[in-house]
Amino acid sequence: MKLILTIFLTCFFVTSSFAQEEEVLNTIFDQVEIIDSFIESEEISLDAEEFLDHMVDHGAELIGYYEHERLKKIVKKMGMHNAMIITVYYFANDQLIYVNYRQKQYMEMKNDQGKVVMDYANSFMKFETKHYFNNGEEIKKEVTGSPVEGQKPEEEFVEYSMRIKPLLDNKFKNKNTYKALQGKWVNTQSTDEHMVFDETIRFNFRNGKFLKRLKVTIKDGTMYCSSPNDEYMYKYKIESINEYELVLKDLQNLSSDLSFYRKIE
Repeated sequence: MKLILTIFLTCFFVTSSFAQEEEVLNTIFDQVEIIDSFIESEEISLDAEEFLDHMVDHGAELIGYYEHERLKKIVKKMGMHNAMIITVYYFANDQLIYVNYRQKQYMEMKNDQGKVVMDYANSFMKFETKHYFNNGEEIKKEVTGSPVEGQKPEEEFVEYSMRIKPLLDNKFKNKNTYKALQGKWVNTQSTDEHMVFDETIRFNFRNGKFLKRLKVTIKDGTMYCSSPNDEYMYKYKIESINEYELVLKDLQNLSSDLSFYRKIE
């Protein structure tokens, strides 16, 4: 009798667990379909150096798609030497729910000299994995094909999304400030100094000569500027900004006066 009861309970819990997982998967399928149906999502992109530890052979891009003020999807493309790697992340209620990872191997062609080379404009699906997540845990994985030679498949999707999502959310929250900063600004108090903002990079110049390249992050009205060759973090309070004028307060020197810049390009 005890054996029968044990078998019954075991079957009950296994069946119940399977049913719950199926319910979660069906919810994920529905969410992915809804997200892919959005046609007016707002796009926020990251510079390659923001999401890559090392540059790749044929360029990279990462775009976040926002709907109703929340991140819904990330599409990352990396042009490796022999394949295009495409990773698509889906989010619901700020939680990662699904990842589609693909390795598309470049086709081969003959150049004008008759040498076989990679055709970077054309590729075919060589390897694909699909990952389903619930509360930060992978609950299902599907694999098709085999990896492209020399390309190790990605696995740490949850950790990566937790690193990238705050970067995108920051740019989304401060998108108007980033947009207003773009272009060339001349210091009206010292006209031999000017700076140029290109996306999230700031270039400093003096007397027409390049001085420094800085990575820019905007947070709570403060501009943080850093350089890979300099561990020091420069901080400036953005007192005001419009299409003509930028006013900064140097937070390294609280006794300093405000700096005024005029946009000329």
